[in-house]
Amino acid sequence: MADPKTRLPLFPLADEVHFPRTELKLVLNEPRYLRMVQDLMEKDDEDRWIGVVLLKPGWAREYEGRPDVYPEGTAGRLLDVDNLPDGRTLILLVGDFRFELEREVVGREPYRLAEVRPVEEPWLNERDAGIQAVRKGVAALLRRIADETGEKFPMSSDEIEEITGECAFEELVNRVAAGLDLPPLRKLKLLQQPLPDRGLSVLSILRNRHQVFELLRPWRHLASHHEKN
Repeated sequence: MADPKTRLPLFPLADEVHFPRTELKLVLNEPRYLRMVQDLMEKDDEDRWIGVVLLKPGWAREYEGRPDVYPEGTAGRLLDVDNLPDGRTLILLVGDFRFELEREVVGREPYRLAEVRPVEEPWLNERDAGIQAVRKGVAALLRRIADETGEKFPMSSDEIEEITGECAFEELVNRVAAGLDLPPLRKLKLLQQPLPDRGLSVLSILRNRHQVFELLRPWRHLASHHEKN
């Protein structure tokens, strides 16, 4: 975990919310963010953090300056950098910790910087009956919904088996939250929740989706004949 107050470069995204214990790949082509990566690569491995935040509505696709962002985000540790032949750079981040943005700071760097306050997750007993119940419920519903939707489901069967196996509860919940096809603001609300509440919310989302599939089951055969209707 970082110090009580940590200074991070900010990377605002329009439609992506990063979660701790999940991977995020980004392709960079703007000079300011290429400079950001260059500066980070000069630091020690454990200090290569990027604060991923969500842009508020109203930003322009090609923007300058500092459009408003939501104050909650995730610090992703920069693990890999690949310079592509076309001049762009592919980076791999692994979410490290949640944070709340305290204030942006102005420096000489062309990219945005901010002081953030890391948010610790509450300690959980992985063997607690409630945690085990949520874990089993999430795993069962993931498999059922994946079977119902097939290739349309955003997570592969291999990934589902991986995350429902021996991974920690936090990784399970966050990877499901990141993988579901939810609006960015809904994902941000999940990120804002403490881990136990986030797990219950993810379970509720999966239950609601499964209930919809069950309600539609008697009419699903009509989908294959929609051209005749």
